[in-house]
Amino acid sequence: MHKLAQFLVAAAVSVLPAITATANAANLVTNGSFEADNFNAGGGYRLGLINNDVTGWFIPAGDGVYPWGLQNGNSFGAGPADTGSQWLVLGQQGTSNQYTIRQTVNGLTPGRAYTLSWAAASELGCCAMGQLSFLAGSASSGSSFSAPNSGSYWTQWGHYSLNFVASAATVTFQFQDIRPDSNGYDLGLDSVSLVAGGVP
Repeated sequence: MHKLAQFLVAAAVSVLPAITATANAANLVTNGSFEADNFNAGGGYRLGLINNDVTGWFIPAGDGVYPWGLQNGNSFGAGPADTGSQWLVLGQQGTSNQYTIRQTVNGLTPGRAYTLSWAAASELGCCAMGQLSFLAGSASSGSSFSAPNSGSYWTQWGHYSLNFVASAATVTFQFQDIRPDSNGYDLGLDSVSLVAGGVP
């Protein structure tokens, strides 16, 4: 009986990594929490992210400062991140630049429902505004959202989700800071996830 118990425990332990890998693979977004790249160029942040500077993502335009990334424990006392230790900042307060970041995901099933989720925060006060849109792969009109009131520097994260139906095997979605010159200032983005399921 003792040997059987040892065998069952060993078998269970060998199955755990496979279960964990399956659970982790459920998110179809690459680098949804912005942890794959080092955002510390000094002071716990990195300015001027553009093109493919962020693994899995594409940033079509920047100004050498925005978009940028922050780490927990930065010199501004900002954060912490919603997930992990880093997050992305879109927009540029005072100039109305509506910077974007986008990702293309392959392997979807046309006609199947999916759920896209994310977290957003305001830089200061209330309430930074963002927009999720689909550039390809879905007829969904996307969604505008307002980040919650933040005492100072992306300290309060709001959580959002959108259900959509894939119209192709590949979908491209984009996040944009749509009011960087208004209350809330620059938009913080984190915890992006795309999973099968949901009600369209």
